[in-house]
Amino acid sequence: MDKCSADVTDTDNVMDSELNSDINNHGNKKMKKLWPQVRKLLVFQIKLYIDAFRDLLLSALSLGAFLIDLLQRNEGPDSYFERVLKFGRHTEHAINLFNQFDAEQHDEHSVDSILNEVEDKIRENVKGRRE
Repeated sequence: MDKCSADVTDTDNVMDSELNSDINNHGNKKMKKLWPQVRKLLVFQIKLYIDAFRDLLLSALSLGAFLIDLLQRNEGPDSYFERVLKFGRHTEHAINLFNQFDAEQHDEHSVDSILNEVEDKIRENVKGRRE
Protein backbone atom coordinates (compact mmCIF):
# COMPACT_ATOMS: atom_id res chain seq x y z
CA MET A 1 0.00 0.00 0.00
CA ASP A 2 1.47 3.34 -0.98
CA LYS A 3 1.50 6.44 1.24
CA CYS A 4 -1.33 8.13 -0.67
CA SER A 5 -3.61 5.11 -0.19
CA ALA A 6 -2.71 4.93 3.53
CA ASP A 7 -3.55 8.64 3.96
CA VAL A 8 -6.93 8.15 2.26
CA THR A 9 -7.67 5.11 4.45
CA ASP A 10 -6.71 7.03 7.61
CA THR A 11 -8.86 9.97 6.53
CA ASP A 12 -11.78 7.61 5.81
CA ASN A 13 -11.39 6.03 9.26
CA VAL A 14 -11.37 9.42 10.95
CA MET A 15 -14.42 10.55 8.97
CA ASP A 16 -16.25 7.28 9.77
CA SER A 17 -15.39 7.70 13.43
CA GLU A 18 -16.61 11.31 13.45
CA LEU A 19 -19.79 10.34 11.59
CA ASN A 20 -20.49 7.50 14.03
CA SER A 21 -19.83 9.87 16.91
CA ASP A 22 -22.24 12.43 15.42
CA ILE A 23 -24.88 9.74 14.89
CA ASN A 24 -24.43 8.43 18.44
CA ASN A 25 -24.57 11.94 19.91
CA HIS A 26 -27.68 12.75 17.89
CA GLY A 27 -29.22 9.41 18.95
CA ASN A 28 -28.32 10.06 22.59
CA LYS A 29 -29.83 13.54 22.47
CA LYS A 30 -32.99 12.15 20.89
CA MET A 31 -33.21 9.37 23.47
CA LYS A 32 -32.61 11.78 26.35
CA LYS A 33 -35.44 13.92 25.03
CA LEU A 34 -37.70 10.92 24.40
CA TRP A 35 -36.87 8.96 27.57
CA PRO A 36 -39.25 10.75 29.98
CA GLN A 37 -42.25 9.88 27.78
CA VAL A 38 -41.06 6.31 27.22
CA ARG A 39 -40.50 5.93 30.97
CA LYS A 40 -44.03 7.19 31.72
CA LEU A 41 -45.47 4.64 29.30
CA LEU A 42 -43.43 1.78 30.77
CA VAL A 43 -44.29 2.70 34.35
CA PHE A 44 -47.98 3.01 33.46
CA GLN A 45 -47.98 -0.39 31.75
CA ILE A 46 -46.30 -2.04 34.75
CA LYS A 47 -48.79 -0.40 37.09
CA LEU A 48 -51.68 -1.56 34.89
CA TYR A 49 -50.51 -5.17 35.16
CA ILE A 50 -50.06 -4.90 38.92
CA ASP A 51 -53.49 -3.27 39.27
CA ALA A 52 -55.15 -5.96 37.14
CA PHE A 53 -53.58 -8.72 39.26
CA ARG A 54 -54.67 -6.90 42.41
CA ASP A 55 -58.24 -6.61 41.11
CA LEU A 56 -58.41 -10.34 40.44
CA LEU A 57 -57.02 -11.08 43.89
CA LEU A 58 -59.41 -8.65 45.59
CA SER A 59 -62.35 -10.13 43.72
CA ALA A 60 -61.65 -13.60 45.08
CA LEU A 61 -60.78 -12.31 48.56
CA SER A 62 -63.93 -10.21 48.80
CA LEU A 63 -66.17 -13.14 47.88
CA GLY A 64 -64.47 -15.37 50.42
CA ALA A 65 -64.53 -12.69 53.11
CA PHE A 66 -68.22 -12.00 52.50
CA LEU A 67 -69.10 -15.69 52.77
CA ILE A 68 -67.10 -16.08 55.99
CA ASP A 69 -68.73 -12.95 57.44
CA LEU A 70 -72.14 -14.29 56.43
CA LEU A 71 -71.54 -17.66 58.10
CA GLN A 72 -70.00 -16.15 61.23
CA ARG A 73 -72.43 -13.21 61.29
CA ASN A 74 -69.54 -10.72 61.34
CA GLU A 75 -70.48 -7.07 60.88
CA GLY A 76 -68.86 -3.67 61.14
CA PRO A 77 -65.30 -2.45 60.74
CA ASP A 78 -63.75 -5.70 62.04
CA SER A 79 -65.50 -7.92 59.50
CA TYR A 80 -63.35 -9.72 56.97
CA PHE A 81 -65.03 -7.92 54.10
CA GLU A 82 -64.16 -4.51 55.60
CA ARG A 83 -60.57 -5.69 56.05
CA VAL A 84 -60.44 -6.58 52.35
CA LEU A 85 -61.73 -3.08 51.51
CA LYS A 86 -59.07 -1.54 53.76
CA PHE A 87 -56.40 -3.66 52.05
CA GLY A 88 -57.75 -2.51 48.66
CA ARG A 89 -57.52 1.16 49.67
CA HIS A 90 -53.96 0.61 50.87
CA THR A 91 -52.92 -1.06 47.62
CA GLU A 92 -54.61 1.72 45.64
CA HIS A 93 -52.23 4.19 47.27
CA ALA A 94 -49.25 1.88 46.81
CA ILE A 95 -49.92 1.37 43.09
CA ASN A 96 -50.94 4.99 42.42
CA LEU A 97 -51.97 4.07 38.88
CA PHE A 98 -52.91 7.55 37.70
CA ASN A 99 -50.48 9.45 39.95
CA GLN A 100 -53.45 10.83 41.84
CA PHE A 101 -51.69 10.65 45.21
CA ASP A 102 -48.94 13.00 46.32
CA ALA A 103 -45.41 11.62 45.88
CA GLU A 104 -44.49 12.60 49.47
CA GLN A 105 -47.24 10.32 50.77
CA HIS A 106 -45.56 7.23 49.28
CA ASP A 107 -43.79 4.89 51.57
CA GLU A 108 -40.84 2.72 50.64
CA HIS A 109 -43.17 -0.05 49.47
CA SER A 110 -44.99 1.96 46.81
CA VAL A 111 -44.71 0.86 43.20
CA ASP A 112 -43.19 4.23 42.30
CA SER A 113 -40.42 3.97 44.90
CA ILE A 114 -39.64 0.37 43.92
CA LEU A 115 -39.51 1.25 40.21
CA ASN A 116 -37.29 4.27 40.98
CA GLU A 117 -34.95 2.02 42.93
CA VAL A 118 -34.82 -0.52 40.09
CA GLU A 119 -34.14 2.26 37.57
CA ASP A 120 -31.32 3.62 39.75
CA LYS A 121 -29.73 0.16 39.99
CA ILE A 122 -29.93 -0.28 36.21
CA ARG A 123 -28.37 3.15 35.65
CA GLU A 124 -25.54 2.31 38.08
CA ASN A 125 -24.96 -1.00 36.31
CA VAL A 126 -24.88 0.62 32.85
CA LYS A 127 -22.64 3.42 34.08
CA GLY A 128 -20.28 0.87 35.65
CA ARG A 129 -20.01 -1.03 32.36
CA ARG A 130 -19.18 2.14 30.42
CA GLU A 131 -16.27 2.97 32.75
